[in-house]
Amino acid sequence: MKPKLILLFLSYFTAINCDAQETVTFTTLEEVYAYAEANSISFRNASQQSILVKYQTLASKLGMFNLKGTGSFTLTDNIKLNPNFIPAEVFGGPEGTFRTITFGQKYVSNFTFEPQIDLINPYAIAQIKVSKANEQLTAVTNLLTKKEVYESISAAYHNILSYRWQIDVATKSLDNAESLVFFLQNKQKEGLARSQDVNTTLANQLLVKDKLQQLEIQLQQQYNGLKILCDINPGTDIIIAGNENPVLDIQLPIKATGDLLQRQGEWQTKYQQATLRANKRWMYPTLNLFSSFSWQESNNNNWFGTNNWFGSNYIGLKVSIPILPEVSKIATVKQNRINLEIAQNNWNHNKLQDQINNNQLELDYRKAYESYKINTEIEALQKDSYEKNLNIYLEGIISATDLINSFEDWLNSSLNTVALIASVEYAKSKIIISNTIK
Repeated sequence: MKPKLILLFLSYFTAINCDAQETVTFTTLEEVYAYAEANSISFRNASQQSILVKYQTLASKLGMFNLKGTGSFTLTDNIKLNPNFIPAEVFGGPEGTFRTITFGQKYVSNFTFEPQIDLINPYAIAQIKVSKANEQLTAVTNLLTKKEVYESISAAYHNILSYRWQIDVATKSLDNAESLVFFLQNKQKEGLARSQDVNTTLANQLLVKDKLQQLEIQLQQQYNGLKILCDINPGTDIIIAGNENPVLDIQLPIKATGDLLQRQGEWQTKYQQATLRANKRWMYPTLNLFSSFSWQESNNNNWFGTNNWFGSNYIGLKVSIPILPEVSKIATVKQNRINLEIAQNNWNHNKLQDQINNNQLELDYRKAYESYKINTEIEALQKDSYEKNLNIYLEGIISATDLINSFEDWLNSSLNTVALIASVEYAKSKIIISNTIK
């Protein structure tokens, strides 16, 4: 009974694990994008980066005033006060002599608060524009990251569709290959087919099986790639529904209008301009308002013995002007000028690169579409050739090898057709991504 009980418990826990298996279902590519934006670490990090630069802008605005306020509270026990020598004539003594007097009290309590604020600080004011430019630059950089992730997701998504469609084609071809083997085996029993012909069809059947298992493994690899891009748990099953049959949605021509690279170059240039403008203001004067508010209580008995506090306050303006040049700051300004020139060159290059990239996207789409059209014609011809070769093989005109060769040609062209449909859709999705992420 014990082995049976063990098996019963094992089957029970296996059933629980099966029920707990999570499943994520997508019906469109847009649903995959939405899932990735909600769960992908790449998008989360980009969001945190945007928050970070906004805090930096806020810090720059507050830093324009450079508000400071230090407070101190001290308790002093004058164990032994320093003696002071006063001319004795002050007290009616002989001229030229001194009298020892001790000033101060034993216990002294002191509280001081010293606030200050910059009324005019050209460098700090210029840093606000630097932070704002960096905020815009980060936003465009995050869009470029989003575009790259979307393109990778689209590639994995369409590869999954491609392999699924190819598996369907290979499965149907395997049925045909098995039927052909069964047919020739019966012919051999009747003495109408050679064993070599049967072996040829059996080898063909095995080749189709191998092709099928390769496609299934490649499909699983693409699912794993999609899980990485969307940060989906490895144990979660992904179902892509609604695309069981390959249907090409033709939309020629599609114009690509992406401009993220040149926008990145533009804001990189503005950022360098703002940085140069800020660092050039290191020599400008700064106007500062400073003040001090203090309260003191002292006696010879103990701390806070009289609870009688005396206050002293002052307020003033200070203008700070750098007189001697700082070599490091001069070098920084020169470096900023070079960085600005590099940014301007990159901006011009990015404008050209965006134009070429847009043209390349359109060419890729047209190329995939034209290849698909040609391959559909090839597939129809290969299918017709195989059907005719099957008939003339039965008449003994061609060999089994020629028949299998035509079968393989038909299979390969059928696989290429569905793969090219996925390629066309992927090329179209890249243009849509480029046009919509701005």
